[in-house]
Order: sequence, then C-alpha cells, then structure tokens
Amino acid sequence: MLPDGAYIVAEGRNANGQRNTQGRVTSTYYSPTLKRGIAMALISHGPERMGETVDVPRIGGDVVRAKIVETCFYDKEGAKQDV
Repeated sequence: MLPDGAYIVAEGRNANGQRNTQGRVTSTYYSPTLKRGIAMALISHGPERMGETVDVPRIGGDVVRAKIVETCFYDKEGAKQDV
C-alpha cells in the first residue's frame, strides 16, 4: 500500500536536487473486495490523465506504479448492490 502523504514524482529535479513532484497521495485503504490497496490523490491535470501510470516512491527506495482511474472504478453500474 502507498503511505498517506506520499509524493507522486515527475521528471527532473529542482534547484535543491530533489525530484520534481506532480501530486500527492491524500488517503490509502486496503480493499478486501479487490484484495489490494487503493488510494486517492491530487495530481496535476488528473481528469485529463485517466489511464496513465505514475511513480510513487516509498520510504526505503522502492517505487510503486499507480494507475490514474475514475473515482468510481468498481461496479460503476451498481449491479453488485442489486443482488
């Protein structure tokens, strides 16, 4: 899972040598239905970037690849609630 507050990195580095950022993870949760972590984030031009994959570094150096998707990404039609 991604840590809350993690930065979503962009290409290049700033004047201090730090990675440029394009967004930040605002909240993360484990989804028992999907059996994996899910997260919400604020990212530059997010609505225009559906389907893109971005890098989110974690403490320790490993990088998680995250896909930008719509906020309603599971059972959009609501079929699961009409069982």
